[in-house]
Amino acid sequence: MKKYLMWSFERGSRPYDVICFVILGFIFLTPSWVFHDRPDFMRIEENEPVRRTHDDNGSVVYTVQIDKPFFGSAAGAEKAAIDRLRTVVHEKFEISHTVPVYDSRGGLVAYSIWIDTGVQPF
Repeated sequence: MKKYLMWSFERGSRPYDVICFVILGFIFLTPSWVFHDRPDFMRIEENEPVRRTHDDNGSVVYTVQIDKPFFGSAAGAEKAAIDRLRTVVHEKFEISHTVPVYDSRGGLVAYSIWIDTGVQPF
């Protein structure tokens, strides 16, 4: 076991190849959902079309799902997400920036929208 932990095999030997195969198998065969490596504001809940979270800096971020299927342009999808957010948030706000959220197959599913309500913290 010590040899495996210390990686003390000659390159090209059978144990060396087995260890490399195990490492590559772990890298390529482990599903992405195991790691949960997305920030909280990019996670999508199916039962929440609009989700309020905070980023690492404490800024308010709304994750707004777009209606599926959306056959328009990306700009149209972003505008639809912003319009949906305006119906949910009943106070005046300015949009700081938006980031598209994609699913594991590369399909656009939501937008993360940073807002500024104009209220200055003390």
